[in-house]
Amino acid sequence: MSLTSKEAFSKLPQKLHNFFIKFPPRPYAEYSVKPSVITDPHLNPFLPNKNPESGKWQGPKFSLRRSADLFKMAKKFGIQDLLPPLPRKFYEEKYNDKNWMRGVLSQKKRKWEREFEDKLEVRKEAIANMDDIIVAARPSYKKQLQKRQAKQKTWY
Repeated sequence: MSLTSKEAFSKLPQKLHNFFIKFPPRPYAEYSVKPSVITDPHLNPFLPNKNPESGKWQGPKFSLRRSADLFKMAKKFGIQDLLPPLPRKFYEEKYNDKNWMRGVLSQKKRKWEREFEDKLEVRKEAIANMDDIIVAARPSYKKQLQKRQAKQKTWY
């Protein structure tokens, strides 16, 4: 025996029933994925929205706790896909995408430790190009450099 959509809708809990009256399910209405303006017809009740006249942000019509309750109720009935996009993840999605043991596998380190390798690279380059850098700063050093190079050639 198959239920009609009206009969199935009437069997939903009162909270879900009232929510879907105010905000029709997804096939009948599109909701924005990002925060938008309060005059937007695709306004998402789970996201904060901006008032274009005053420039102030208004909180979401349904708090995170209330949206979680709605999601859990909808999940019991298998209609969680009909809800507008939620700002946070629940259940399997949340745990499948989680980066476990992040701090243990790759630690953040101190700032000097993170930048140390780059610093050594810069230092190596500077040592390799030291003569050019000194000549750029002190043109008189060029004569000393030429003497040193001549001495090195004869020494071998």
